[in-house]
Amino acid sequence: MTEQYTIRDTAAQDVKLEQATNSRSKLIWGVGAVFLLMFMSWMVPSLMRLLNSERTISRQQLQIATVELGNLQRDIAVQGKVIAAVSPTLFAHSSGTVSLHFKAGDEVQLGDIIATIASPEIESEHQQQKTLLEELDLEFRRQEIIIKTELLANQQKIELAEVDYVLATKNKVRADINIKNKVISQVEYEQKQAELEKMQLQQKHAIENAKLQKENFEFELQAKSFQLDRQKHVVKESQRKVNQLNMRSPITGTIGNVLVREKDAVAKNAAILTVVDLTQFELEVNIPETFADDLGVGLAASIFLDNSTFAGELTAIAPEVTNGQVIGRIKFTQQPPNRLRQNQRVSVRVLIESRNNVLKVQRGSFVETSGGNYVFVIEDDIAIKRQVQLGARSISEIEIISGVSAGEEIIISSVEQFADIQQIYLSK
Repeated sequence: MTEQYTIRDTAAQDVKLEQATNSRSKLIWGVGAVFLLMFMSWMVPSLMRLLNSERTISRQQLQIATVELGNLQRDIAVQGKVIAAVSPTLFAHSSGTVSLHFKAGDEVQLGDIIATIASPEIESEHQQQKTLLEELDLEFRRQEIIIKTELLANQQKIELAEVDYVLATKNKVRADINIKNKVISQVEYEQKQAELEKMQLQQKHAIENAKLQKENFEFELQAKSFQLDRQKHVVKESQRKVNQLNMRSPITGTIGNVLVREKDAVAKNAAILTVVDLTQFELEVNIPETFADDLGVGLAASIFLDNSTFAGELTAIAPEVTNGQVIGRIKFTQQPPNRLRQNQRVSVRVLIESRNNVLKVQRGSFVETSGGNYVFVIEDDIAIKRQVQLGARSISEIEIISGVSAGEEIIISSVEQFADIQQIYLSK
C-alpha cells in the first residue's frame, strides 16, 4: 500500500490585518488633504488677484527695473563736429578789384599780405586829404609869422609911448621949476601938464591894446591849430583805409575757404577768404532746446573720439534757437588727439549736475507715457499703479523723489495702454 504525502500551505500562518489597512488609507487621505489645502491656499490668492486685476499681460512683454539708492549724474548726450577754434574771415573794407597772393591750403604767417584791393577812390581821397593838410600847415605857419610881426609892432608902440611918456615927464618937471621962477606963463605950464597926461594915456592904451591883440592872436592861432590837428586825423584815417587795401593775415595758419576769384570786383564788407589755425580745435555741438536753460558756461564734458574719452569744458552757448536746437562750443581741457580734422563728427556727453544718495531707476518709456505722475509697482505677480514724484533726469537714469522705496520693482516700459488701469496681473 502506497503512502500518500501532502504539502502543507501557509494558510494557517496568515492573519487578517483589517485595522492596519484602515490606518494606511486614513494617512493617505490626510496627506492628500494637506496638499490640497496648500494648493488651495496658493491658488486662491492668485485666483483672487487674477479676478481683481483689470488686465493680464506677460512679463516677457514688459521691461522691469529695480529702484535703488545711489549717485545720479544728470547729463545729456549730444552730437557735434570738430572746428578750428581760431578761423577768422577777412572782409573787404572798401569796394574795388581784388588780387589774391595765396591760394587755398597755403600756409601764411602773421602779418603776411594775402590779398590786395585796388580802390582808386580811396587812394585819390587820401592824396586830396594830404594836400589839404599841407595847405593848412602852411597857413598855420604863415599865421604864426603874422602874429609875431603884429606883436613886434605892438611892442614898438609900447616902447615909443613909454619914451614919449618919459620925455613928457621930464618936460613937466622943468615946467614946475620954471613956473615957480615965473619963467613961463601959466598957459605954457598947463600945456606941459596936459602933454604928460596924454603920453601917460597913450602908454596905458598901447599896453592894453597889445594885450588884447595878443589874446586875439592866440585864439586865431589855436583855431588854426585845431584845423590842422583835425586834418591830421583825417589824413591818418584815410591812410588807415589805404593800408586796409592790403589785407594781412591776422594769425599764423593756413588759407581756408577762398570766397572770390582773382580780379573779381567786390563790394564793401564782402567776405574774401578765411585763415584757419590748425593747431587749436574746438567742438561745435547741437544741444536740444529743452536742455538749454540747464546748461551754463564751465560745465564739464566728456568727448568720445577714436574709441577714447577726452575731458572738455562748455565755453559758449548761442543765445538763439535754430530748428529746436542751440549751438554750443566745447574746448579740450587736456591734450587733444593728433590728426584732428575739420568737421570730423564726435559724440559728447555734458555733465549738468551730480546728486548723491538718491532713489533712482533705469530710465524708460514710462516717463513720457505716464507724464511722470505714476508708475506700476510689482508685488508678486501683480503690478499696482502708484503715484510718484520724479526728479532729475539723465540719459540712462531718473530720480524718484517720492512714491516708491529702494528695492521695489517697477515697470519702465511704455504704460500708455494702462493709463486707465489700476492693477495688472502678470503672467509667466
